[in-house]
Amino acid sequence: MGGHLALDFANTVDDPQGHQRYDHAGTYPELVGWSARIGILQSEQADALLAAADEHPHVRSMTVRRAHALRRILIDTFTEIAVINSDVAAGPRRLSPSMYWDELRPFVTEAVAHADLMPSDSTYQLTWPETTRLDVMLGPIGLAALDLLTSSQLSRLKKCAGCPWLFLDQSKNLSRRWCAMNDCGTHEKIRRYVTRRAAKKRA
Repeated sequence: MGGHLALDFANTVDDPQGHQRYDHAGTYPELVGWSARIGILQSEQADALLAAADEHPHVRSMTVRRAHALRRILIDTFTEIAVINSDVAAGPRRLSPSMYWDELRPFVTEAVAHADLMPSDSTYQLTWPETTRLDVMLGPIGLAALDLLTSSQLSRLKKCAGCPWLFLDQSKNLSRRWCAMNDCGTHEKIRRYVTRRAAKKRA
């Protein structure tokens, strides 16, 4: 997908403005399921969170709203950077990516506040204890966003030429245009083929 946790979460909506819109994290069970598939949660913790969510419906709803707010911030921030990277004219109403930091900062602050520091090889890393806090999956996502914003990898950030998804271009010559060649890339190749064939018939 995006090649980075923050981008993978930003990409959890298919066709966001179209008639085939589908939200892979639209409900709390879907948010937990996605988090388990991506590796943020272990299966046992995911089951415990779903059980706890049934007992606290208000907190469950609030968590989904916060998750969607975080996703919107990530989409706005990283789409802006992808536009800058592609040298597209920003236009008078576009914001500098740093303007979104005020919205992202509370998620990052809370992520650090609930994290533990654990040894990892010769360094240390932040980890999140297995807890039934319903929003536990938002911590790693928020911190991942900060990691990407302060990483040299940010210069490789792009927006797919065929859909709104974001990705890191890891190709040697920075020539990748699609979130996935077997999806958007294939569709574009078919479209060009059909266009050329139609042009030949008209000639």
